[in-house]
Amino acid sequence: MDALFRPIVADELELFVQADGYGFGERAQHGEWASAELDRTVAAFVADEIVATGRNYSLELTVPGGAAIPAAGVSWITTRPTHRRRGLLTQIMTFLAAESSAGGEVVSILTASEGGLYQRFGYGVAARIATFTASRAGVTFLEEPVPDAVLRLVEPDVALELVPPLFDRVRRLQAGAVSRPEFWWPGEWAPDDWIDPRRRFDVVVEFDGVVQGYAMYAVDGEWKDGFTEKLVAVRDLIAATPAAEAALWQYLFNVDLTVGVRAWNRPLDDALPWLITDPRQIRTAQVRDSLWVRPLDTAAFLAARTYGAEGSLTIAVTDRFLDDPLTAGVFTLTGGGDGAECVRSSSSAVPDLVLDAAELGAISLGAFRPSQLARAGRLVAVDPVALDRADAMFRTAREPYASTWF
Repeated sequence: MDALFRPIVADELELFVQADGYGFGERAQHGEWASAELDRTVAAFVADEIVATGRNYSLELTVPGGAAIPAAGVSWITTRPTHRRRGLLTQIMTFLAAESSAGGEVVSILTASEGGLYQRFGYGVAARIATFTASRAGVTFLEEPVPDAVLRLVEPDVALELVPPLFDRVRRLQAGAVSRPEFWWPGEWAPDDWIDPRRRFDVVVEFDGVVQGYAMYAVDGEWKDGFTEKLVAVRDLIAATPAAEAALWQYLFNVDLTVGVRAWNRPLDDALPWLITDPRQIRTAQVRDSLWVRPLDTAAFLAARTYGAEGSLTIAVTDRFLDDPLTAGVFTLTGGGDGAECVRSSSSAVPDLVLDAAELGAISLGAFRPSQLARAGRLVAVDPVALDRADAMFRTAREPYASTWF
């Protein structure tokens, strides 16, 4: 198909948003998130119609050790239903990868609406999230209340002032965390079609007058035959300290006229089950992929993080999608708890591991062990002994967690 691929200009934003709605089967609204960084969009034009869309956002990804690296956040990926299966998605993804590489971003990241689309473009699942549910009646906290915790309900406009600086502080301490730019908050954080404003509530927890935690929740459900069947649906929970996190959970499980709690976007190693007398009461309703990572500059990416054990690995990385010279090659990684160095090696160097960019993305933040991918045939250990070393090096103290949706 003959299509013209280029960024849109401001006068074309309405058509771009409309095309995105065609692809997702829902009508999107204009807002700061839609109108930001138009120079990083790409649209496929056929005649005067936009038939496919995509864009990069300028984000940061926190890697193990606390470094925040520049990341291209891929979003708005759609193809008009009348133009599917014509190679438009591949051309959109190629355009975006080239644009982000030219801008010096170390990785490309995304959250996927469909899990089967992005591995072929070099993306691997690098962080997962869980949905937890629990009945209020079955939950008793080991220690309640948290000493010195002061909880306050605030209105959304107040929360919008308090929460961004808290989140920015917390995300720098959590591997897998993705930044939330200023233009993200107004429309993406709590759109009306995602959380009913009439049912939304915001609570902060303070210690010595300093906000250390926050939760946004909806009270969903109705009454039946004189009894409540309402749930506390937790949309966003941010805590700078364990005490703040415990205080928020205690509050959420004590909201009157509700029968339970559902939290949709939580880390797999959440502390919640260990705060109560019976961990079985916290039921995992779903575990799913959240953040997908594609290395763009492999040497810079691997050198940015710290490692769980001192060691050295020679890694051969392929890039089946683009064969990008910054992504593909043979690299020698030497690292430990204090930092790392990664340099390009001679192509004749014998690697310990051979893997594609997608598999490197999957192990990069510690969610999956190299040996796990090797058992599935997704990674080749030229030297099997090196697998134990790779597992130890890529291990992280905590599960990577990306709470930002984009």
